[in-house]
Amino acid sequence: MSSNHISIPLMRSASVITARRLTVDPRFVYRQVLLIGLGVLAAVLLLLLAAIISAGPARAAGPDNLSDAELAGVTAQAGISINVETKSRVDIYEYDISDTPDVEMDRKWIKFKHITVDDGAGGYFTTATSIDDPIRVDIGTNDAGRTLVSVYDPSHVLPRWYGIEDIEFCDLAIGSINLDALSMGPSLYRAGAHADGTGGGFDFDYSTRITAQALRFTYNTVPEALTLSGIHLAGSASGAENDPATWSFTGNFKIGDIDAGTPAKLDVVTNSDDAPGVTSLVLNLPMQGSLRVENVNFGGNDFGPIAIDGINVHRMSLSFHP
Repeated sequence: MSSNHISIPLMRSASVITARRLTVDPRFVYRQVLLIGLGVLAAVLLLLLAAIISAGPARAAGPDNLSDAELAGVTAQAGISINVETKSRVDIYEYDISDTPDVEMDRKWIKFKHITVDDGAGGYFTTATSIDDPIRVDIGTNDAGRTLVSVYDPSHVLPRWYGIEDIEFCDLAIGSINLDALSMGPSLYRAGAHADGTGGGFDFDYSTRITAQALRFTYNTVPEALTLSGIHLAGSASGAENDPATWSFTGNFKIGDIDAGTPAKLDVVTNSDDAPGVTSLVLNLPMQGSLRVENVNFGGNDFGPIAIDGINVHRMSLSFHP
């Protein structure tokens, strides 16, 4: 069966917003540690969101007419396979987050300016799958008889470079952040109704392996940076913790595990205790795996590797509400 590709153009968002750039005396850098930490955390979350969004295929297979002979050779399945091969580049002028939706109030903002996803040289990154390893979407049951939607995605294995040129927190420019040569997957996402049959949300799990050349935060008024080089997120790690040359990795890092009875959960609930009447989005994210970093460099000084093995987060609850 042959297929054609349908091109889906990427949309570029742009807004004309001007902001006064403030400068900070280097002597007061350490007084801004809290602000920097908040900015870096928000930037990392945004980069991960961008990674997930850009991991989606930009092209999909289109339908073709089949002859009777071709139809005779088709066997029905409970899912679809998608092969993609495309080149893309993401460029966002500015993305702003405010602490209040009230336009009458004096808003405070976290601003991310000039967000890019590319090949590391300003060109197009490649999204591709091989013919024998496509994106697969299936609906089926696991060994416990639970019905699940499953999405297997190998399309982000090739590296991509993510960057935010300028981060501002309450009108204070605090620097830039870059995530170099991020490779994800193959990844597996599964979701289904809560096992206990309650409504208001669903169970899910997500497993993947991640490597990155470097995660770098550069403070804008100081010609120095905090750089984590050789980042590895996997199911397990082996080798001497202080010698990255001996490291090897197996399995996928997991967020939730439906088969083990410890799924991640997403629910929409209305509080009756700490904030009565407030509707919130609640995430419960158990995790397991290993995280290793080959080297930490701060201000030109090497601090060596990081090894955090045997991570087992039984419960991590996050609540988002207005």
